Amino acid sequence: MILVIRFSVRRENNTNIDTENISVIDNQNELLVVGIENTNDKKEEKKDEPKKEEKKDEQKKEEKRDEIVLDAATLTQQIYAMNSEIGTLYIPRTGLTTAVYSNSAVAQMEKMPCFLYTTGGLNKPGATLIVGHNRRNGKLFSNNKKIQEGDEFYFKDFEGKELKYIVYSKFTTTDGDMTFLDPAETKPVIALSCCTDANDENRIIVLGKAEI
Repeated sequence: MILVIRFSVRRENNTNIDTENISVIDNQNELLVVGIENTNDKKEEKKDEPKKEEKKDEQKKEEKRDEIVLDAATLTQQIYAMNSEIGTLYIPRTGLTTAVYSNSAVAQMEKMPCFLYTTGGLNKPGATLIVGHNRRNGKLFSNNKKIQEGDEFYFKDFEGKELKYIVYSKFTTTDGDMTFLDPAETKPVIALSCCTDANDENRIIVLGKAEI
């Protein structure tokens, strides 16, 4: 038996669809096998696969970012709503031992440093911001400028958990800058913030990471 295989590609009229016609004919001119495939669909499917995967990855990243923002906002609001002292801060370098209040109400800021923001919770993985006045008279955070990298400070939260923090960075930035608060921190980090001696527009930031 002699088999003849015929292969052709044809575009349907007024469409963008290509079809492959595969025929197998024997020597008696009888059609044995016919296969018709829409090659455009396969090409489009293969072409779309990477796009679909990329879209899924982007969606997951967006969802993760949304979760981080939501968690930080929720945790911050929960601490704000406590309206009470949430812990004690001790800085050996400056000799300061002080209570820390749960929100930055004006009346409380006059008395003690205050909690402002957290990405993970007190003494938990993530970054927490504590702000205090630079009285320029030795009180509250007036002496934060004396803190050096490698120094230590301690924070005992309202649940009685105390951690030792090692200062790993100190710098000056502008009011409103919070880019140094990294939600991806795998250890607890506390940022201490106060005005500079020169003005109230810039901030001295002290970053300490928990020694755990």
